[in-house]
Amino acid sequence: MDDGELRGLAADLRQQLTGPAWPAVRARVAAVDKLAASELELLAFELGRYGDNPRVRGVLTEWVRRFAAQGPSGRAVLRETIRAAAADTSTRAPAPPAAPAAELRAPAADREARNRAVARAAAEAASADIAAAVRQAVVRADNDVTGGVFLGPVVQTGTLGAVHFGPPAPPDPAVWMPAPGTDPVVLGARPGGGPYVRRDRDAELAEIDGFVLVTGEPLSGRTTTAWAAMARALPGHRVCVPPPGTDLRALAPHGGGPWVLWLDDLEGHLHERGLDTGLLARLTGAGVPVLATMSDEAYDRHRFGSSPHARVLSRARTVELSLDWSDDELARLAEPREPRYEEALLWRGATGVTQYLGLGPELWAEWQRARRPANHPRGHLLVRAAVDLALCGTMAPLPEELLRATHGLYGADASGESFEDALAWAARPRLGITGLLVREGGGWRPYGSLLADALRSDAVPPTPDAVWDAALAHEPEAVTTVARIHYRSAAEAGDPDAMFRLARLGGDETWLRRAADAGHTGACGELGGLLAGRGEGRAAEPYLETAAEAGDARAATLLAKLLQDRARHWLTTAARAGDPEAAHRLGDVLFAEGDTDGAFDFYLQASHAGYAAVAGSFGALHRYQGEEKVALVWLRRAIDAGDTRRPEPLEPNRLRSLAEADEFFRGDAERGCGLDPVNLGVLLENHGETDEARTWYEKGFALGDAYGAFRLARLLEKDRPGEAAAWLRKAAAAGHPGAKEALAAAADTVEE
Repeated sequence: MDDGELRGLAADLRQQLTGPAWPAVRARVAAVDKLAASELELLAFELGRYGDNPRVRGVLTEWVRRFAAQGPSGRAVLRETIRAAAADTSTRAPAPPAAPAAELRAPAADREARNRAVARAAAEAASADIAAAVRQAVVRADNDVTGGVFLGPVVQTGTLGAVHFGPPAPPDPAVWMPAPGTDPVVLGARPGGGPYVRRDRDAELAEIDGFVLVTGEPLSGRTTTAWAAMARALPGHRVCVPPPGTDLRALAPHGGGPWVLWLDDLEGHLHERGLDTGLLARLTGAGVPVLATMSDEAYDRHRFGSSPHARVLSRARTVELSLDWSDDELARLAEPREPRYEEALLWRGATGVTQYLGLGPELWAEWQRARRPANHPRGHLLVRAAVDLALCGTMAPLPEELLRATHGLYGADASGESFEDALAWAARPRLGITGLLVREGGGWRPYGSLLADALRSDAVPPTPDAVWDAALAHEPEAVTTVARIHYRSAAEAGDPDAMFRLARLGGDETWLRRAADAGHTGACGELGGLLAGRGEGRAAEPYLETAAEAGDARAATLLAKLLQDRARHWLTTAARAGDPEAAHRLGDVLFAEGDTDGAFDFYLQASHAGYAAVAGSFGALHRYQGEEKVALVWLRRAIDAGDTRRPEPLEPNRLRSLAEADEFFRGDAERGCGLDPVNLGVLLENHGETDEARTWYEKGFALGDAYGAFRLARLLEKDRPGEAAAWLRKAAAAGHPGAKEALAAAADTVEE
C-alpha cells in the first residue's frame, strides 16, 4: 500500500470515528480482530476528548497500515467496513466481513508487538456502556452528570441533582503492552523518528529499578531515550501507560508477571490521586519499576521545597539529558545512514539534533498551510523567497530589503498582510526554539529543515527565473555554479530559455548558438553582436534581423551598421563603374561622415554625368564650406526641380547673439538632457565664462558625457596641468576618442 492510499484510508476512517457510523465500524472491526477494535476504540476516545491532532493522526495511520497487512484481503475488508458503515449508520450489527476472520488475524507475537497504546481501552469501553445507561436515568430525573468514568454500577433513587465522577481508573492489566514492542509515539515521543541512536547517558540507564526519572529541555529526546532504555533493560516486562490525571491509587502489585509503570510528563501525575510517596514505596518495594520523564522546567518547579511533589521527586534517580550532542554521539548519528539524520548533521544550525528532528516536520506543515488568504499569505511567500534564494546558492545571510523585493516576484496576492507582520510571524520562535526564519549577522536565513524538506518535496514549485536573477545579482560568484547545474538539465531537454541562460552564465557560444537557432530572440541579439564584432557580418545579419523584428533596438542598430557598410561597398563599386545615382548616394554617405573632399568628388562625378538630382546635396556642401553664392545656384536648381528639403536663402530667425544661443542650450542643460550641459559649457568657454563653463563640464561628465572631461582637460592644461591630465585620463576611460588619441600620442608629456 503506497503512502497516498494509506493516508486516504486513515482520513476516511478518522471521519467515521467521530460520526454516527462509529458503532457500526467498531462492530465490524471487532468481528475480525477484537484487540484491533480495542485499539480503535481508544483512538475514538482520544479524538472525542482532545480533538484532531498530529499525534492521533499518526497513530491512526499506523493502525491502518498494520490492519491492512494482517492478510491478503485486509485492505478490501477495511474499505468495505468504512463504506458499509457510512452507508448504513442505523445498523448496529454489520454484515460479516468479506474474508474469514482467521485469515486476517496476525500471530499472537505480532499482535503483542502492535505499536498502540491500548492501556485505557478496556476501562473506557466498559465505562462507556454504563455511562450511557446512567445518562438516560439521570436525564429522566433532570440530573447533571459531569467528569470522570464509572467504576461500578450506579443506582438511581429519585432526584440526585448532580453526579460528579473522579479521575479515570488505571488501564486494565489485560491490555498492557510488552515493553520491547511498544511504539515510542504511544508513550509520548514525537512521530517520524528513525532508528534509535545511543546517547552518552544511556550507560546510566543500563539498569532500571526503583524510581528513574529522565529530564531534559523540550525536544531533547528524553521520552525516546527512556523508551529505548526500557526496551533494553526490561525485555520481559509489560508496560502500564496511564493517561495524565489517572487515579493511580488502584495500582498494586499482582501476579500477572513483571511490569513497569510509565509516566511521561510526570507533572500530569502529581495530583491528589496520582503518584505520592506511599504509592511509590508500595510499587518499588514490590519490585515494580517506575520510569518517568519530565521537562527541566517542570522538574525545577516541583522538585524543591516541602510540598508532596518535592518529596516524590527527591526519591528519583535522575538522569538529565542534554540538548547538545557530543562528538561521539554525532558520530553515532551518522552510522545508520538515515537521510533525516544526515540532514540534521548538515542543516540543524544552532539547534540540537533532537530539536531539529522533532520540530522540522511542524515547521514544514505550518509553512505549507500559511499560504491560505485567511492565514499568513505574505509570510508564506517571504519564507518561500528565503528558501528559494538559499537553494539558489546564496551563502551570506539575506538582507531584509532583498527579501522584501524578492517575495513580490511570485505573482501571488498577499495584500491582507503587511511585510512587517509577515516577517514577525516567520521569525517567531516555535516552542521557544526557532522560527521559520532565523536572524543571523544582520540578515535572515531559513531554518535548515525547511531547506532539506524543500529539496526532498514535490510540493514546492520551481524557483522562478526572476528569483534566480535576484540571487545572481546578490551573490554572483556563489550562485553561478548552482545556476549552471540548475539550467543545464532543462537546456539539454531542449528549453531555449534555459540554453540562453546557461550560455550567459558560462560564456558558452555553443549554448548561445543552440538557443538562437531554437528561436530565442535574446540569444539571436547576443550571438549576432558577437559575430559582428568578429567581422562575420554576413553570418550575424539573420540573427540580428530576428532580434530586431522582436524589438531589440541594439540589434537593429548593429544590423543597420552592417547593412550600411555593405551599402557603401556596393555604392563604391557602382560609382566607380560610372553609375551617377550611386555617385550621388555615396557622396551623401561621405558628407555625413565629414569627408567633404570625397563627397565633392562624387557629387561632381554625378553632375558631369548630367544627374540633376545631385543639385540639393551639392548646394548643401557648398553652403557648409561657406561658398554661399555657389550654393544658391545649386539650391535654386533643386528647388525648381521640386526638392524643398534645403531652403535657398538662410532663414532670418537663425541664432545670431550669445543670449539667443545661451537660451537655446540652457533649458535642456538644466534638465540634464543629453549633450546640452557640455554644449552650454563650450558656448560659455568660447565667450570667456570659464568658471561657469567648468561647472557645466563637470555636470555633463557626471551625466555620462565623456566630452565634459575632455573639455575640462583642455580648459585646465595651461594653468593646472596635473589636474588636466587626470581629467584627460577620465575622458579616455569613459571612451572619448580624442582623449584616447591624445594619451596615445603624448603620454610621456602628460604629468600628474
